[in-house]
Amino acid sequence: MPELLEQYMEASGTAECWVTVRDLRTFFRMDETTGPAISGFLQRIHHGPFPACRYRVTRMEKFRDTAPPYRIIKKYLVQARPAPRSLRSADNRP
Repeated sequence: MPELLEQYMEASGTAECWVTVRDLRTFFRMDETTGPAISGFLQRIHHGPFPACRYRVTRMEKFRDTAPPYRIIKKYLVQARPAPRSLRSADNRP
């Protein structure tokens, strides 16, 4: 799943965007049975560190679908993780 999220974010061309499970399923032409796995992964990278993934979910919001059956849908704000701090070079040491 980290690789798929990375492909989706690269295709979006932005460092952050709102994503729903439906967006990911549609983009990768997946069936509905993959929804719980996608949702679980997005929640996991929201609640804790996941070093294998370059992206993190910084915010989750719920909204009501505009068409019947008017389900409650979660959207996830996915952002690129900041680059790791580089170690001090030998030239900068006191």
